Amino acid sequence: MDGRERVLRTLEFRGPDRIPRDVWVLPAARIAYGKQLEELGISEQTDLVSLTGALDPAATPGYFEEGVFVDPWGCTWNNIQAGLMGEVKKPVFEEYDGIGRYQAPIAQFLKEWEAGLPGLQAQIADARKHGKFIVGGWISLFERMQYLRGTENLYCDIALEEDGLFQLAELVMGYQRIYTEKWLELDIDAMAFGDDWGSQISLLISPDQWRKIFKPLYRELIGTMKAAGKKVFFHSDGYIMSLYPEFIELGVDAINSQLWCMGVEEVAEKYAGKITFWGEISRQTTLPKGTPKEVREAASIMKEHMFLNGGGLIGQSEINKDVPLENIRALLN
Repeated sequence: MDGRERVLRTLEFRGPDRIPRDVWVLPAARIAYGKQLEELGISEQTDLVSLTGALDPAATPGYFEEGVFVDPWGCTWNNIQAGLMGEVKKPVFEEYDGIGRYQAPIAQFLKEWEAGLPGLQAQIADARKHGKFIVGGWISLFERMQYLRGTENLYCDIALEEDGLFQLAELVMGYQRIYTEKWLELDIDAMAFGDDWGSQISLLISPDQWRKIFKPLYRELIGTMKAAGKKVFFHSDGYIMSLYPEFIELGVDAINSQLWCMGVEEVAEKYAGKITFWGEISRQTTLPKGTPKEVREAASIMKEHMFLNGGGLIGQSEINKDVPLENIRALLN
């Protein structure tokens, strides 16, 4: 059974031969470990490959370089540590004056997309050759709106339901519709969203506002992906317990979330068997501070509680520079 079939069987609760593996390696870890990471052969041992392209942060070095960077949307970032993303210190819209004249970087995206298409198609062909399940793209709605408006301003807009908020949402959606369309032309198995919706203890906004303002946006894009026969993956950090039923209703196939800050058993009791959990072993505690034995024990706990009815769990974890090499090896064994 190759990786693609293994992941599909997991998502569809059809009994894979084993739990699929997926490991994310941040640029900071690559800087810290260099060839030592390459020698572990991570890519050979994983079942998924996540591809990014034109204007995606992961494919744009400036987001991860030390110093000041103005992104393609016009947001000014400040980064004090190479290999990690910095912070937006100057959003585009301190006020909503001029939003009607602003243009999302659609033309730049299309130009760079065409230029990078041969390389992207070569990556897809290589992934198919090696039997990988392919996740394409990375869509952020809430986070891009924060970058454009500023986090504090956006939270106030959400609470007050400012008119500019809805203009901003439509501006971002206009870009993401075209972005989605281009990715769906390729031979991929799924598309991915990435919006962090939780703090360590709760949602960042009220569930009612999430349903009213953001759920319809996700519903539209997810519907487009589903109509094209693709699976939907969603990454969201923090305490998002109240969003699981929303994601299930929307048709999300796999959710990448911080299970350990919510409690693995508590999450499993309500939602195991209803959606696939795309990891993860805690990158706050176990991976950077635990022992290899504790890493393996955490994986066993997740398997016991999350892998039900022939699916529901992808063994995903994220590697930063604070994760010891012996813990990375434990993930792969």
